[in-house]
Amino acid sequence: MAAVKDAYHHGDLRAALLEAALQIIEEIGPQGLTIREVARRAGVSHAAPYRHFTDKDELILAVVERGFELLETSMQAARDAAGDDELSRFAASGVAYLDFALGYPTYYRVMFSGDLLNSNGKEALRHTSAATFKQMQEDLVTAQRLGVVREGDPKLQAISIVSSVHGFVSLANDNRIGDLTDGDADIETMKAFVLSSIFEGLGVR
Repeated sequence: MAAVKDAYHHGDLRAALLEAALQIIEEIGPQGLTIREVARRAGVSHAAPYRHFTDKDELILAVVERGFELLETSMQAARDAAGDDELSRFAASGVAYLDFALGYPTYYRVMFSGDLLNSNGKEALRHTSAATFKQMQEDLVTAQRLGVVREGDPKLQAISIVSSVHGFVSLANDNRIGDLTDGDADIETMKAFVLSSIFEGLGVR
């Protein structure tokens, strides 16, 4: 909680509120997320959060947007670091996606959990998540054009990738992999295998 109050005392109330919201979701789940509790954890008055967010939905969406910003930044940095080879860039982007999902489980859970929102919030969430999915499709189109991925509907290919990754991440972040593998939960080895299986399914060569 010190980090939350430190952020506020340094003049960034919005960042402090977002950090407080993440802490609440991580510690006691989304059911405990209220504007009042966020304000308490940030060490501000109950009215202070309304300077930035009109309601809880806006606060959650701000957390989601921040999560996707971090994800997109990490994926782009990985692509850039991989050089000019398109297959290497595509692979690096996939590794970055998985690393983010495993490294920031609370962000990832909120980013893909529409159950936290009302109907209006869910519509906003759909638009918020669209950019990352669109980038994945564009990467697939480029890879197909260069002949490193088999031809196919890039939207369906992207859905297949996200489904595989999301399933693995959900099991890993919920500490369920050990239950399924008799205690053998070498996440790094499994992460590499998941990515390898995805690439094989795409016909990467």
